[in-house]
Amino acid sequence: MNFFQTFNQTRKRLKQRATWYSLLVVIMLFGFFLEAYMHNFNLVYITLFFVFGAAMSASPLGILNIGRLEVKLKNCERLFEKEQSFCYFQCHNPATFESYAIELHGMEQHTLISRIPAQKTILIKLPIVPQKRGRLQIKECFLQSIFPLYTICFILPLECEVTRTVYPRPAGVSLQEYLAKRKATFGDEHDFDGIRYDEQAHNLARVHWPSVAKGESAIKVFDHELPYDTLHFDFLSAGKSDEARLSQLTLWILECEQRSLDFEILLPQEILHSQRMEIDEILTKLALY
Repeated sequence: MNFFQTFNQTRKRLKQRATWYSLLVVIMLFGFFLEAYMHNFNLVYITLFFVFGAAMSASPLGILNIGRLEVKLKNCERLFEKEQSFCYFQCHNPATFESYAIELHGMEQHTLISRIPAQKTILIKLPIVPQKRGRLQIKECFLQSIFPLYTICFILPLECEVTRTVYPRPAGVSLQEYLAKRKATFGDEHDFDGIRYDEQAHNLARVHWPSVAKGESAIKVFDHELPYDTLHFDFLSAGKSDEARLSQLTLWILECEQRSLDFEILLPQEILHSQRMEIDEILTKLALY
């Protein structure tokens, strides 16, 4: 009795809809019935009951396959406008049998999970491509399965309505190229502008002799050196339009974060300092600009 109660509760969690294959099954059953009625062939009767039994078993097997799964949104990567990122869902299968051919749908994207082990928890990665910056509401996510036959589609709605911030798309001139175009010099002497270490260089023609005279034994080759003081980025001079400026600043912010460089951004209404704010907080300011 407990099994039937559990099965009924599981069934109520799901939405079911017929597929085009269910129409094919109906046509087959009707054709076999006419053939058996007109000619009274035992083989036709056997085939008729086999098709009918397979069609009837698809529903309970499909319900047990997907109905007991427990899924919740775990976290999301940084979301950028018109770039693919991923949200991660935690899926737990409490049943004593495995689940097969499950699809996770959300935000017009989907991913296939071929197998979910019994009494195990797995992490599912759903790709997301936001079309504009700002606030994005992740909702209407669901699991879908047509296991074991294609006659019925089973849908399990998920409670995953959350809001995430979509940052501007990082694009534009790289930080290295931007600094190379600036007229300001960095370092103690102008002769040492734009150099970096290269331990594997052994060609004497490539030695930067002023560096050797300064007492630095490492061989160097020319490549614009990033400054160690705070970088200053002006919003109005970063591009020709607001969207271009936001994309350019986002690119520089990510590169500064990667290289552990301090920076500040001069916006029309405020100044953003990397030493006083988290990177995600600064990116959120740009996303909501």
